[in-house]
Amino acid sequence: MLDCVRVLSNELLPNLYPRIMNNKGLILKLRRMGFGLLISLTTLSITDLHLGAGSKNLAQSVSTSSAETVTNGVNYAGVRFSFEPSLADEVRPETISASVEGQPCDIWPEHTRFSFIGYPLSTLQTVDAHLSVFDISRFRNALSKAGATEHPNDKVFYRSLLDKEMRVLQSLLSTQPSKQNIGQYLARMRKEEGCHGSMPFLPFKLACQAFATRVNYVKFKGGRGVLFLTQWDTETKQVANPYLEFAFQGITDDGKTYISAEFPVSAAFLPNDDAPAVMAWNEENYLLSHRSKQYLDYLRPLMAKLETRPATDFAPKLDLLEQLVASLEVQTK
Repeated sequence: MLDCVRVLSNELLPNLYPRIMNNKGLILKLRRMGFGLLISLTTLSITDLHLGAGSKNLAQSVSTSSAETVTNGVNYAGVRFSFEPSLADEVRPETISASVEGQPCDIWPEHTRFSFIGYPLSTLQTVDAHLSVFDISRFRNALSKAGATEHPNDKVFYRSLLDKEMRVLQSLLSTQPSKQNIGQYLARMRKEEGCHGSMPFLPFKLACQAFATRVNYVKFKGGRGVLFLTQWDTETKQVANPYLEFAFQGITDDGKTYISAEFPVSAAFLPNDDAPAVMAWNEENYLLSHRSKQYLDYLRPLMAKLETRPATDFAPKLDLLEQLVASLEVQTK
């Protein structure tokens, strides 16, 4: 990145000065890189100005509309999307190596992961903001390989877990049950005890979705998916800011590619997990079932609040994350 800054400063900046003078989005990006450009701002559309994105295949461009809406664009390994600059200083793509040993939550194929560097809550939350893209056939093969080792008497067990998540997601997207009925719908689909009906999710987690609210069905170019607000629990606890996330699970129309994203969010009306009242409640009730009347009585009014509060009451604003997901374009091989 420093080399790119030097080139920009020493060679390109004089030639770009007239365009920089008139471009708010570009000025904001250059300020992050150390340029103190104290000049008046007007609008100008500009595309494909590469400022050291970290990969020769990654294009992050800055554009502004007449309404001064600024977005950054990502184009890497057949995946495109745009995001509002306040969501990240940089989106960094990387290839994650396959993991084929252990429990289902330890298994995934080689895949592309986009990490949101400089995400507003990256130092506070329990999960980093990211978007991952999986080839479903490779995911199935990775689970089959691990299952053959871990469960030699039932070699298809691991693979069947993925097939179940796929069925739940595809049924959910086809049926699109209402927000009022989605819990019952998922419980019927899963036919299991433990956590109440969970939204589909890959990779697997050794945790329970305490709830799912603000469910939003999203279409993107070449596919569709579902956004929802949730909290992952390994034991029952109150809903608190360090654990809240806006998750997305999607699939391409040809059924070949799975998209999974997690974005930490916070809400000013929620307590922090280190608040004395929260800590006392968690210590007393951590053995409660997520299906118990006591926990559900606590959860229902809170879910209603999470559902109905404006998107702007959350940080980052939920509509910015919705726009990011809707801008997705995934090319399958």
